[in-house]
Formats: sequence, structure tokens, C-alpha cells
Amino acid sequence: MNWLYSAHVLWFLAGVGFLLAELALPGFVLLFFALGAFAAALSAWAGVGVGWQFVVFLAVSLAGLGLLRRMFLRVFQGRVQAGANTPEDESAGKAALVTKAISPAVPGEIKFRGSFWRAEAATDIGEGENVVILGLTKHDTGAYTVRPATGEK
Repeated sequence: MNWLYSAHVLWFLAGVGFLLAELALPGFVLLFFALGAFAAALSAWAGVGVGWQFVVFLAVSLAGLGLLRRMFLRVFQGRVQAGANTPEDESAGKAALVTKAISPAVPGEIKFRGSFWRAEAATDIGEGENVVILGLTKHDTGAYTVRPATGEK
């Protein structure tokens, strides 16, 4: 059972933890920390000292983040061609349900087409209320601007 507490196993488990967290918080950031943890696990298995394991972890994580993140985002998000329907074109005017309260100062969350999305609004909207999607926010393509389903447009 002592093998469970060896450095290479702990680094490997940390990498698995980062991968699971990436699934919960998509954004292609934690993926690179998982790669760094796996590289540190390999260095620990090779007998490198603890200090150098942290150097390997940070170097691989930050290098991957700086060099590969943009490429991964292009590959997995794709590109929009001129004239193609964008998510904003498809979602504008559609109804959604607020799952976390929204206020002008603090974004909330909506459920739309079976997925949860960040949402912003100019007014306070409580949890459980219906909203109408106005489109994607200007500064974040993973969030929608919404308005209450009832009331003025």
C-alpha cells in the first residue's frame, strides 16, 4: 500500500483530477495542468527530485497553455464561415429557464436546449423564471444576454 503514496502515483492522480475538473469547467486551461502533472509523474518515476518535479509540472503546464491552447480552441470550437448560422442567430428570441439568479452586477445561469449557460441581464431575474435570449454577450461567447419573458422588450 506504500506505492499509493509514492510521488509518481500522486502526480498521476493529480493529473486525473485536473482532467475531471476540465470536464466540469470547460475552457481548455486545466487540461494543460493535467499534462504537466503527467509529465511530473514521469519525472518522479524516473527518480527526479521533488523540486525538479514541480519545475517540470510548471514548465509543461505553462508551455502547453501558452503554445497549444489557442490551437486546441480552434480545433474543438471550429470556425464560423461568412453567411453561416452562428449560435446567436439560432438562439435569439428563444426561451430559457433561469437556474441561478441573474442581476446586472452578477451573471447567473440559464438552461437552454438541455445545457447550462452563463447569462447576463440588465435587470434582476430570479431563479426559476423564464427568459428570452437576446443573443451572445459581446465579451464572452459562452454567455447569453437575456431579458425576462414577460414585460417590455
